[in-house]
Amino acid sequence: MRGLGLWRWWLVVVSLAVCLFGLALALAGTSGPLEFFAQRIDSVFWTQGQPPTGAANFQRWVYGAWGATVAGWGLVMAFIAWVPLGRGERWARNAWAASLGLWFVVDTFYSVYFGVWINALLNLALLVAMGLPLVFIWRRVEPTA
Repeated sequence: MRGLGLWRWWLVVVSLAVCLFGLALALAGTSGPLEFFAQRIDSVFWTQGQPPTGAANFQRWVYGAWGATVAGWGLVMAFIAWVPLGRGERWARNAWAASLGLWFVVDTFYSVYFGVWINALLNLALLVAMGLPLVFIWRRVEPTA
């Protein structure tokens, strides 16, 4: 378990940032601080830059549900980093890696497939921010008794 301190804190902070991003996405959706992000997504699907009225309502719902999911995932990841990973429990490391890998592959596949490059780039940055510490602590996590 030696050497997890800095990386554990890093994972907690990044996970809480993901949680806050999800809350902002759910609460603000396409306006406020996330307007830039939403505009990049909108331009992929609507050439006029804004969705039609019916689609805009659907979009607000999707951003709410997507944001809630992201917030929940970030919070769970923070708890895993704080408690069981902090104890050096191997299952926590493995769960972290599996969750991160599954999310990255599926989310990035659809982002690239539909040409939503801003999301694919955000995914890559988050993979590095959450995955690189895992590489550094991988062998420092104790086997489960």
